[in-house]
Amino acid sequence: MIITGRTANVPHIPWDQRLTIDDLGDPNDGIIHITAVFGFQDPTDFPEVLRHAAPHPLANWIDLDQVSYFVSRITLRCTRQPGMAIWRKRLFIGLAHNAASHAEFLHLPEERTIVLSAEVPV
Repeated sequence: MIITGRTANVPHIPWDQRLTIDDLGDPNDGIIHITAVFGFQDPTDFPEVLRHAAPHPLANWIDLDQVSYFVSRITLRCTRQPGMAIWRKRLFIGLAHNAASHAEFLHLPEERTIVLSAEVPV
């Protein structure tokens, strides 16, 4: 299962209009795509998305207590490569470092969240 979330330019979207569930191939392989559209004031809660998707015929096999979540994290590293002044790079990296974690933002349970990371030179 793949979950995609996006934010709309409205404050709230009701749950009956928020989810789209698509089969991504063979109906027996269990690969589905859930798209959730959130209003900009709605909490971006992926476990709640799964709770609302579970009654759907394509998603009724989901065991909500066994779901593992995978998120990515990019670590920025300051380099002396040309393109941007060093102080700007450091400022950008400092601001990016203070951003909330994806797992917290998506309300993912720590014990079932796997974070994959990569380092990007700036």
